Amino acid sequence: MKQLLNDAKALRTLRKTPVILKAVLAGITPEQARTLRDGADGWSILFIVCHLRDVELMFSGRVRDMLEKTNPEFKVVTNEDMIQQNDYEGASFERALFDYYDHRTAFITLLESLSDEQWLLPGTHPLQGPATVLDVAVNTGLHDIDHIEQIIRCVNAG
Repeated sequence: MKQLLNDAKALRTLRKTPVILKAVLAGITPEQARTLRDGADGWSILFIVCHLRDVELMFSGRVRDMLEKTNPEFKVVTNEDMIQQNDYEGASFERALFDYYDHRTAFITLLESLSDEQWLLPGTHPLQGPATVLDVAVNTGLHDIDHIEQIIRCVNAG
């Protein structure tokens, strides 16, 4: 019997959120991506897309670590670190979006190749505790939804 949260549901969500993101961003120009924010001190759409791109790599890296190592401890990276290291201010909106979609496709391909046992392999986040490959996949989809909603707030604020 499959559990309530399972690999099929995780993969469905991971396939759907880029489609939703494309719909939300339809018609957004690179200039709007730089200027529309979710409040005076909020992130721009560009920053959000860069963040989605970078977190996609982080989450897929955690899964690869769980597949290659025994119960690895995940590295903690702050949003501020990602912003500085990956120059969100100077980033290309189109490139960041393309890279996000490309990284998501690769992540889904990796997850589709896993056995039932591999979905349950563990890792540990130093602040959040233990997680399985399934947990990371589900969390990736939830993370997408949080930031897609944030983009909608940016668009509505503009």
